[in-house]
Amino acid sequence: MWFEGISGRVGVGRLVRVGNATEGLTDRLIRAEREAHTHERDMSEFERERIDLEHRVVRMEAELDALRRRRLEAYARWWHARDDRDRALHVCRRLRRRINRTRRRR
Repeated sequence: MWFEGISGRVGVGRLVRVGNATEGLTDRLIRAEREAHTHERDMSEFERERIDLEHRVVRMEAELDALRRRRLEAYARWWHARDDRDRALHVCRRLRRRINRTRRRR
């Protein structure tokens, strides 16, 4: 475990001489503080990256929303053009039939 040996004991039930124990603990404290500082620096870098990614995600979601609206508008325009085409073709068919009937009557 990461906290083993914090008590200053070396081995089971044995104490280290007082002078060495203090120096050893001081060295360990310095190393642990240095490691904590390194992790803190890494954490702030990761936090900046996370915030940057969050901003990018928000922008991309807004762009995606705009693109979805444009897609629906384009489909609506296509649908209306299709209806207009079908209506025009229907009128053409009716006029052709009328012309054909008129020609046959003559």
